[in-house]
Amino acid sequence: MTDGWVKIYSARELIQAKLAEDVLKQHGISSHIANKPDSVMPFLGTADLYTTQDDAEAAMKVLEENDLMGESEEEF
Repeated sequence: MTDGWVKIYSARELIQAKLAEDVLKQHGISSHIANKPDSVMPFLGTADLYTTQDDAEAAMKVLEENDLMGESEEEF
């Protein structure tokens, strides 16, 4: 991942991360998904959503306001 990008969201299903990414895009916040499939079972794994350090706080607020943080596998 490029310097200055931080993980703000992690989901077990790619579709959850894509939904969060779309909500951020609607609010003018750039983000990137890193999909990490399991090496043995590729349909398992995590999808991590990254944004810039400058946008991280605003992005987490937007996700929380849209009830998406509760779906996240990890809390940040």
